[in-house]
Amino acid sequence: MSTRRGALIGFLFLAPFLAGLLVFRFYGFGYNVWLSFTKAGAFGPARFIGFDNFRELFSDSQLGVALVNTFKFAVIAVPAVVVVSLLCATLMQHRFRGESVFRAIVFLPAVCLPTAIIFVFGWLFQTQYGLVNTMIRSIGASPVSWLGSPTGVTVVVTVIVLYLSFSVPTIILYAGMQDIPAEVYEAATLDGAGPVRRFFRITLPLLSPSLFFVVLTTTISVLKLFDVVYLLLPPEQSTSVNFGMTVLYYYYQLAFVGVGQRGYAAAVSLVLFVLILAVSLALFRLQRRFVHYGEDG
Repeated sequence: MSTRRGALIGFLFLAPFLAGLLVFRFYGFGYNVWLSFTKAGAFGPARFIGFDNFRELFSDSQLGVALVNTFKFAVIAVPAVVVVSLLCATLMQHRFRGESVFRAIVFLPAVCLPTAIIFVFGWLFQTQYGLVNTMIRSIGASPVSWLGSPTGVTVVVTVIVLYLSFSVPTIILYAGMQDIPAEVYEAATLDGAGPVRRFFRITLPLLSPSLFFVVLTTTISVLKLFDVVYLLLPPEQSTSVNFGMTVLYYYYQLAFVGVGQRGYAAAVSLVLFVLILAVSLALFRLQRRFVHYGEDG
């Protein structure tokens, strides 16, 4: 009787979480899949149209732009986040003057509002009055239209994503480095291995599980990039928006801006879901070659 009562009490505590999971996750995903087979506007009932939305995807040039931009940001930003996080975590392993200030600076983006950070960077890269162009003018060069060209938008978005994303990976990698036994480094030092060789032969292989987690989560986060583009590039400047258009931002435009093409937007969201799933499976496949766990020997 006591066992049943304990199980019932445990289930009651879990019930709110399970209800939220069923309603907002499973039901929401199922409804979105059904919606992708319909023609649905901002108001009124949805009308079933079969695979018409998915056939339209193949001829949608705007979706092609969004996919290219999304891949571009992922290919550039993810390695940048991993490298910067790894460098910061390595520096945090050592004692030096100003160490506390450095750690505070590293952790600062994790506790600041992303919206505020995006607006600050938007001001820094503003064409006429931005600090970056002011510095460029001071050396006699012409100011750059950062948000008026594909290269400029790529640079600005990458810098913002890097700044927003490197704090937590740094902490994860630092924690992984703390778990590496000091005896391994001591043995390598006695064998004549220098700092660089110890880093590539010991630190990176033993840190590979943490690195894999950082790469996976950062990649998924960048593939779902929305807020940076939404806040940085105003909708009235359609050309600039196209330079930074991502799949999730394109979904937002279809579903909530203009006429509200909810059915077609749902089909676009499934493209993003399949993309994230495919990339995640590919990374899990690659981890067998590059990730070394303790039990592997």
